[in-house]
Order: sequence, then C-alpha cells, then structure tokens
Amino acid sequence: DLSGVADTSLIESTPELFDFPSIPSDNPSKLLRYLANAAVNGTQHPGAMGAYPKGLPDPVIPLVPQEFKHEAGREGWRNVLLEEGPQAFAQSVRAHKGLLLTDTTMRDAHQSLLATRVRTYDLLGGAEYASWALKECMSLEVWGGATFDVSMRFLHECPWERLAQLREKI
Repeated sequence: DLSGVADTSLIESTPELFDFPSIPSDNPSKLLRYLANAAVNGTQHPGAMGAYPKGLPDPVIPLVPQEFKHEAGREGWRNVLLEEGPQAFAQSVRAHKGLLLTDTTMRDAHQSLLATRVRTYDLLGGAEYASWALKECMSLEVWGGATFDVSMRFLHECPWERLAQLREKI
C-alpha cells in the first residue's frame, strides 16, 4: 500500500500469519516446553498425566564463598558509574585494555534454555553468586527479549518487581 496510511491492524487482519506448517520432528522442543510448564505451573493443566514426580534431587544453588561474601555486588563496572559518574565510566571503558563482556544468561534463559519458564524465584537463587562470579563482566543482562511477556503472561509475575529484586541481589 503506497497511500502512506499506517496502522497496527496487520495481525488482526491477516490471520494466515498464524498458519504454521506442522513439523513432525519437533518433539524435543515439545517435550522441553511440557517439562518447563510442569515445573513452573504443576501438572494441573490440560494434557497433564499424573502427579509431579517425587524424589527429584534438590537443585544445587551455588553460594558465594564465605571469605568473599563482603565482595558480592561491591565491585565492578556499575560501581564506577555510580561512584565516579558517566564521564569517568566512559573514560574507564575506553582506557580498558581487554575484552568487555556482557553475560546474558538471565535474559536469554527465557528464549533458549527453558522455553520461557524461568521464574524470578529461580533467578534470585543464583543472583548473589552471579554478582560475585561475574564481577569482571561489563554487565549482566537481565532484561530484554521475552522477559516482560514471560513474566506477565506465563509466570503471572510482576516484571518490575523482578527487576527490583534482582537489583537488590546483584
């Protein structure tokens, strides 16, 4: 359409966008989605078969070694920004002789690893350790992509509370 008129009705007016071809070899993804959904929402949903398995081992949550506990969240690039300001931060970045990395685990887990089922509770369990173990990273990416949608639609959580709670731990 070259009329110059723009609107947001493409999805509503084009239902064929959602006619996806059936891919019979996609069973591993279906299984992963089912397991992730059962882990977060329990098995009381359509298609559930039986109770959630009992006897699974408790997850191992990494802890900051006691002798380094005082360092968690106290070092890193963010502190340069907060303590010295944006100009000093920019100077530090330009002067840094090495690769500056961003860890995307807390954001990317929603899109790749666990099919949009990583709860705030789960992220908080490893947040303090991530803050300490990844203190040399330029940044930790905890927001973007599907995180807002996942928090509200699938996990029934407040995305803003998630950010605030992660900020306290990291």
